[in-house]
Amino acid sequence: MGSHDHIYKRLFSNPDMVRDLLRDFVPGEWVSDLDFDTLEKLNNSYITDDLRERADDIVWRVRF
Repeated sequence: MGSHDHIYKRLFSNPDMVRDLLRDFVPGEWVSDLDFDTLEKLNNSYITDDLRERADDIVWRVRF
């Protein structure tokens, strides 16, 4: 993993940063309907349907 990857992961692990990015850069009025108090970072490693182990970048969930 490159040095930039660590910086990006740290940056996008911050819920305030994620909230601000969504509010400021995602077009559409629907963003104002998101409940940012429910912003939750999910486990990024899992097993796929075909039983492969997988690790993704940072994954967030928020109620609409």
